[in-house]
Amino acid sequence: MSATPTLQSFIAGDWIGSTANQALKSAITGETVFHTHSETLDFGRAVDFAKTSGHKSLLAMDFQSRASTLRAIGKYLLEHKETLYAISAHTGATRADSWIDIEGGTATLFAYASMGRNQLPSGNLIHEGPATQLGKVGQFFGSHLLV
Repeated sequence: MSATPTLQSFIAGDWIGSTANQALKSAITGETVFHTHSETLDFGRAVDFAKTSGHKSLLAMDFQSRASTLRAIGKYLLEHKETLYAISAHTGATRADSWIDIEGGTATLFAYASMGRNQLPSGNLIHEGPATQLGKVGQFFGSHLLV
C-alpha cells in the first residue's frame, strides 16, 4: 500500500502483522496515519501462551519484582508520552482530553508499583485473613492465598 506504518499485534511472544490492510485516518487531516494488518490472529495460541508461559513467568516473580516491572513500564510510557499525545491527537482529542489516559494511566502504574514495593512481602505468597468455617460441624475451613 504505502510507507504508512502497519500496526502489529504481539501474540504469544511474536509480532504478527506485516501486510497492510485497512487505512486508519486522522480525524484532523483525513490523512492515513496507520494501517491495520491483514493477518489472522490465533487467539487460541494467545490464550495457551498466557496460561503456559505468561502465567508461569509471573508466578516465578516475587511481589517486589512485579512491582519493579510495573515501575519500568511506567517509566517507559512517560519517556514516550509525547509520541502517545501525537498519536492521540489524530483521534481529535486535545492534549487535556488525552492527559487522563496517558499520564493518568501511567500514574496508576506507578501507584500500583509503589503499593507492591511498600505493602507486599518480598515473597510471592500472601495468606489473606483468618480461616473461615465452611461447614456446619466446624470440621471444614477455608482460607485465601494470594499469589
